Amino acid sequence: MQPKLPVCYFDARTGILCANCEARLRKGEVTGADVEAAKAVAQLSDRIPELGRVTLRRAFEANGSYVLEFEQSDMQALRSNPLLQSELEGALKGKVWLVGAGGNDRRFLEDVFFPAKVLTVNTVWLPDGGKKTKVIVPARRSERRIGDFDKLREAVKQARGIELLVETEREAAAKLYS
Repeated sequence: MQPKLPVCYFDARTGILCANCEARLRKGEVTGADVEAAKAVAQLSDRIPELGRVTLRRAFEANGSYVLEFEQSDMQALRSNPLLQSELEGALKGKVWLVGAGGNDRRFLEDVFFPAKVLTVNTVWLPDGGKKTKVIVPARRSERRIGDFDKLREAVKQARGIELLVETEREAAAKLYS
Protein backbone atom coordinates (compact mmCIF):
# COMPACT_ATOMS: atom_id res chain seq x y z
CA MET A 1 0.00 0.00 0.00
CA GLN A 2 0.98 3.60 -0.51
CA PRO A 3 0.77 6.29 2.16
CA LYS A 4 -1.31 9.39 1.45
CA LEU A 5 1.04 12.35 1.31
CA PRO A 6 0.86 16.14 0.77
CA VAL A 7 2.52 15.60 -2.63
CA CYS A 8 2.11 12.79 -5.18
CA TYR A 9 3.54 9.46 -4.04
CA PHE A 10 5.54 9.24 -7.28
CA ASP A 11 7.04 12.70 -6.63
CA ALA A 12 7.96 11.70 -3.08
CA ARG A 13 9.66 8.51 -4.33
CA THR A 14 11.62 10.22 -7.11
CA GLY A 15 12.35 13.49 -5.31
CA ILE A 16 11.25 15.49 -8.36
CA LEU A 17 7.97 17.39 -8.23
CA CYS A 18 5.45 17.19 -11.08
CA ALA A 19 3.99 20.40 -12.51
CA ASN A 20 0.89 20.14 -10.28
CA CYS A 21 2.85 19.69 -7.04
CA GLU A 22 5.37 22.35 -8.09
CA ALA A 23 2.49 24.82 -8.60
CA ARG A 24 1.04 23.88 -5.18
CA LEU A 25 4.47 24.51 -3.63
CA ARG A 26 4.72 27.94 -5.27
CA LYS A 27 1.18 28.85 -4.12
CA GLY A 28 2.05 27.84 -0.56
CA GLU A 29 -0.45 24.96 -0.38
CA VAL A 30 2.46 22.68 0.52
CA THR A 31 5.78 23.62 2.09
CA GLY A 32 9.33 22.43 1.71
CA ALA A 33 8.91 20.60 5.01
CA ASP A 34 5.87 18.78 3.57
CA VAL A 35 7.98 17.65 0.60
CA GLU A 36 10.91 16.49 2.76
CA ALA A 37 8.63 14.60 5.15
CA ALA A 38 6.73 13.01 2.25
CA LYS A 39 10.04 11.81 0.78
CA ALA A 40 11.05 10.27 4.12
CA VAL A 41 7.69 8.54 4.64
CA ALA A 42 7.60 7.21 1.06
CA GLN A 43 11.16 5.95 1.36
CA LEU A 44 10.54 4.16 4.64
CA SER A 45 7.12 2.76 3.66
CA ASP A 46 8.80 -0.20 1.92
CA ARG A 47 10.54 -1.32 5.12
CA ILE A 48 7.97 -0.22 7.71
CA PRO A 49 4.47 -1.55 6.91
CA GLU A 50 2.73 0.93 9.28
CA LEU A 51 3.84 3.82 7.06
CA GLY A 52 2.17 2.29 4.01
CA ARG A 53 -1.28 2.84 5.52
CA VAL A 54 -0.96 6.35 7.00
CA THR A 55 -2.03 9.79 5.87
CA LEU A 56 0.55 12.53 6.37
CA ARG A 57 -1.40 15.80 6.47
CA ARG A 58 1.31 18.40 7.10
CA ALA A 59 4.88 18.75 8.25
CA PHE A 60 6.46 21.67 10.05
CA GLU A 61 10.19 22.28 10.29
CA ALA A 62 12.08 24.44 12.77
CA ASN A 63 15.89 24.42 12.90
CA GLY A 64 16.17 20.88 11.57
CA SER A 65 13.44 19.46 13.83
CA TYR A 66 10.11 18.29 12.45
CA VAL A 67 6.53 18.01 13.66
CA LEU A 68 4.70 15.52 11.44
CA GLU A 69 0.92 15.75 11.50
CA PHE A 70 -0.84 12.47 10.67
CA GLU A 71 -4.52 11.55 10.69
CA GLN A 72 -5.67 11.02 14.27
CA SER A 73 -6.76 7.47 13.39
CA ASP A 74 -3.17 6.61 12.36
CA MET A 75 -1.57 7.54 15.68
CA GLN A 76 -2.08 4.19 17.40
CA ALA A 77 -0.49 2.31 14.51
CA LEU A 78 2.44 4.75 14.40
CA ARG A 79 3.06 4.43 18.13
CA SER A 80 2.86 0.62 18.03
CA ASN A 81 6.27 0.47 16.31
CA PRO A 82 8.92 1.86 18.68
CA LEU A 83 11.57 2.07 15.93
CA LEU A 84 9.44 4.14 13.58
CA GLN A 85 10.21 7.51 15.15
CA SER A 86 13.97 6.87 15.19
CA GLU A 87 13.82 5.74 11.54
CA LEU A 88 12.02 8.98 10.61
CA GLU A 89 14.59 10.98 12.59
CA GLY A 90 17.37 9.26 10.66
CA ALA A 91 15.69 9.91 7.31
CA LEU A 92 14.99 13.57 8.11
CA LYS A 93 18.30 14.09 9.96
CA GLY A 94 16.64 15.79 12.92
CA LYS A 95 14.35 15.35 15.90
CA VAL A 96 10.80 14.28 14.93
CA TRP A 97 7.54 14.57 16.87
CA LEU A 98 4.44 12.72 15.64
CA VAL A 99 1.06 14.37 16.26
CA GLY A 100 -2.54 13.75 15.28
CA ALA A 101 -4.24 16.23 12.96
CA GLY A 102 -6.99 18.46 14.25
CA GLY A 103 -8.00 18.58 17.86
CA ASN A 104 -7.39 21.26 20.41
CA ASP A 105 -4.07 22.58 21.71
CA ARG A 106 -4.05 20.25 24.72
CA ARG A 107 -4.43 17.16 22.50
CA PHE A 108 -1.66 18.49 20.25
CA LEU A 109 0.65 19.00 23.23
CA GLU A 110 -0.13 15.54 24.61
CA ASP A 111 0.88 14.07 21.24
CA VAL A 112 4.10 16.12 21.16
CA PHE A 113 5.13 15.05 24.66
CA PHE A 114 4.21 11.37 24.16
CA PRO A 115 5.29 9.01 25.82
CA ALA A 116 5.63 11.41 28.76
CA LYS A 117 2.34 12.41 30.35
CA VAL A 118 1.21 16.02 30.38
CA LEU A 119 0.15 16.85 33.93
CA THR A 120 -1.23 20.32 33.30
CA VAL A 121 -1.62 22.83 30.49
CA ASN A 122 -2.20 26.43 31.50
CA THR A 123 -2.42 29.64 29.51
CA VAL A 124 -0.46 32.53 30.99
CA TRP A 125 -1.58 35.96 29.82
CA LEU A 126 1.21 38.53 29.67
CA PRO A 127 0.84 42.24 30.49
CA ASP A 128 1.54 43.17 26.86
CA GLY A 129 -1.50 41.15 25.70
CA GLY A 130 0.49 38.12 24.52
CA LYS A 131 0.07 34.67 25.90
CA LYS A 132 2.25 31.69 26.71
CA THR A 133 1.19 28.12 27.28
CA LYS A 134 2.76 26.46 30.31
CA VAL A 135 3.05 22.67 30.33
CA ILE A 136 4.06 20.67 33.38
CA VAL A 137 5.42 17.16 32.80
CA PRO A 138 6.60 14.50 35.28
CA ALA A 139 10.17 14.95 36.47
CA ARG A 140 11.26 11.37 35.84
CA ARG A 141 13.74 11.62 32.98
CA SER A 142 11.43 13.82 30.92
CA GLU A 143 14.30 15.41 29.04
CA ARG A 144 15.52 12.01 27.83
CA ARG A 145 12.09 10.93 26.65
CA ILE A 146 11.02 14.19 25.06
CA GLY A 147 14.35 15.47 23.80
CA ASP A 148 15.72 18.97 23.82
CA PHE A 149 13.11 21.38 25.23
CA ASP A 150 14.52 24.27 23.15
CA LYS A 151 14.02 22.36 19.90
CA LEU A 152 10.58 21.36 21.11
CA ARG A 153 9.59 24.99 21.81
CA GLU A 154 10.66 26.06 18.30
CA ALA A 155 8.86 23.16 16.63
CA VAL A 156 5.62 23.79 18.56
CA LYS A 157 5.75 27.50 17.72
CA GLN A 158 6.23 26.70 14.04
CA ALA A 159 3.44 24.09 13.98
CA ARG A 160 0.72 25.80 16.03
CA GLY A 161 2.02 29.25 16.94
CA ILE A 162 2.10 28.32 20.63
CA GLU A 163 4.65 30.08 22.83
CA LEU A 164 5.61 27.21 25.12
CA LEU A 165 6.97 27.14 28.66
CA VAL A 166 7.94 23.66 29.83
CA GLU A 167 8.47 22.80 33.48
CA THR A 168 9.01 19.52 35.20
CA GLU A 169 6.96 18.56 38.23
CA ARG A 170 9.93 19.22 40.53
CA GLU A 171 10.57 22.70 39.12
CA ALA A 172 6.91 23.64 39.54
CA ALA A 173 6.85 22.35 43.13
CA ALA A 174 10.06 24.19 43.97
CA LYS A 175 8.58 27.47 42.73
CA LEU A 176 5.37 26.86 44.61
CA TYR A 177 7.01 26.13 47.97
CA SER A 178 9.94 28.55 47.85
